[in-house]
Amino acid sequence: MAALLLLLLLICSTPAVLSARRCADCGSSPVPYPLSTGPDCGDQSYKIRCSSNIQPELFFDTLNNSYPISSISPESQRLTIEPSPFLSNTCITQDISTVGVQLNSSLPFNITSSNTIMYLNCTQTLLSTLLNCSSESLCHTYVNGSSGNGDGVGACRNAPICCTFGAGGSSTAYMIRVRESGCRAYRSFVNLDPSLPVSRWPEAGMELQWVSPPEPVCTGQSDCDSDSTCGPDPNLNGGVNRCFCHSGFHWDPIAALCAQDVTCQDRDGCGSDHTALIAGLTSGLGVAVIAAVIGFFVYRRHKRIKEARDRLTREREDILSSGGVKSAKLFTGKEIKKATNNFSTDRLLGAGGYGEVYYGKLDDGTVVAVKCAKLGNTKGIEQVLNEVRILCQVNHKNLVRILGCCVELEQPLLVYEYVPNGTVSDHLYLQRKLLTWDCRLSIAHATAEGLAYLHFSAVPPIYHRDVKSSNILLDDKLNAKVADFGLSRLAHTDLSHVSTCAQGTLGYLDPEYYRNYQLTDKSDVYSFGVVLLELLTSQKAIDFGRPQDDVNLAIYVQRLVEEERIMDAVDPALKEGASRVELETMKALGFLAVSCLEERRQSRPSMKEVAEEIEYIITIATAKAIE
Repeated sequence: MAALLLLLLLICSTPAVLSARRCADCGSSPVPYPLSTGPDCGDQSYKIRCSSNIQPELFFDTLNNSYPISSISPESQRLTIEPSPFLSNTCITQDISTVGVQLNSSLPFNITSSNTIMYLNCTQTLLSTLLNCSSESLCHTYVNGSSGNGDGVGACRNAPICCTFGAGGSSTAYMIRVRESGCRAYRSFVNLDPSLPVSRWPEAGMELQWVSPPEPVCTGQSDCDSDSTCGPDPNLNGGVNRCFCHSGFHWDPIAALCAQDVTCQDRDGCGSDHTALIAGLTSGLGVAVIAAVIGFFVYRRHKRIKEARDRLTREREDILSSGGVKSAKLFTGKEIKKATNNFSTDRLLGAGGYGEVYYGKLDDGTVVAVKCAKLGNTKGIEQVLNEVRILCQVNHKNLVRILGCCVELEQPLLVYEYVPNGTVSDHLYLQRKLLTWDCRLSIAHATAEGLAYLHFSAVPPIYHRDVKSSNILLDDKLNAKVADFGLSRLAHTDLSHVSTCAQGTLGYLDPEYYRNYQLTDKSDVYSFGVVLLELLTSQKAIDFGRPQDDVNLAIYVQRLVEEERIMDAVDPALKEGASRVELETMKALGFLAVSCLEERRQSRPSMKEVAEEIEYIITIATAKAIE
């Protein structure tokens, strides 16, 4: 009787399922929501593949390859893929022809920090990187401790250079790279305990995690059940509707349904009905057992979460300490909350896809800007951590200066100097302030010098990857400082993400980088060429108010150059009353900008050459002004 009542209780409390239909099993392997193996199940942003072999198997498709899925954990929203096998009798992995593992960073999957990567059969160039390639590294322990019987590692004993690193950081969240000029093989281990002998290590595998899925997409109310309503997604600009749960229900992304909130609706008190009381008492023992089991798993889950947070804090501290900037410090959450008045809305300086920037004032009176990633926004958190890592390794008057970061709170915070006069974009477009020609030349030169420092003086070199007028800050004297390094990449020999999914801002993006995903310093040169055009024309990089063929500023000015009408592009307010020399320097800057926009990146000047050319233009303008 008690078991029957308990079963009825569980059935009655089971929420209704939405149109978020779970895909059928792939052979003996379940396919939990939101993973999708077909167009009519799961969430289409979370596609995996079920092979049609005699024994069906799940595969995860990357940008350039496919890898078998060895396990899936819907509770932790993680899956593990098998690394590429070795070519026969070699220390070379089969995916070397496709440059290793390359995830699509626009999809909701990334490599986790639980992975320990062994790079094998590396060239001498790896010895100059920050990887651990010493004879005491864990990689050598792995090679020397492997049996060599069918594990493919035996051949690696003849390749002395191997390196170890922890994946999942901002620069390794989407790619594990192998190639002839770097490392030719790799192995990955999840949650590796280095104190164990190699014979007790887990099977090789690479763990990926996925972001919690939103409510399912719908075309009408018929796609949703009675506990949800089909309505427009407020986070998107129209065109997408989702099944949003009614009041009293909440979206459970793991179970893929609207789960009912637990509330008491009885005015006379819960449990006043004697029949319900008897049933409750009868089933109490069974519920207690279930509660104990659930409690055990909840405890284990909270323990894992705490361990993950502790590990994340240590990783963030390592990121800060490895930069070599002694002036950077770790702020406590209490200090940051006090400085920003607990992130008061009246302290908000700006917001973007990554999160918000707040005005703050430290106890010593120092005015700061605090960049805060959106809670739960995985890509935003990665961008802020990446910016911390990049800024800790640079120090130049024309780059925004980092003061420190806060790793105590769940979302990372970047604290940097407050630059009070807004951005170049603000002055050119929003505030309608007219920058003089001399001031614009000064801004161009300072920005070029900052970028040239990143390309030629930083070790390793840094590619900004998001150069635009809104990422150039101006201080109270209108001196320019390059900011926002969330998309930047270190040009390590083997960890540079030189091959990566194109990211940046429409209108500034290098077309060659967009076509072949090859990131170099010349990609920044192209973007800076667009900034030069903005300074010259006072027009936006993309403006749909211009004729259809001229929406893109770079294409518009290039057409005028071909027609020998480059001066027609110059801001009329600049030309009005300008001297002959000033007009000549405007034309010279215009031609320099166009050279930065060359289709073939080999034809573009380097950023150091651009800075020298602008300095030469300023010298001409200054000399003529004195005469």
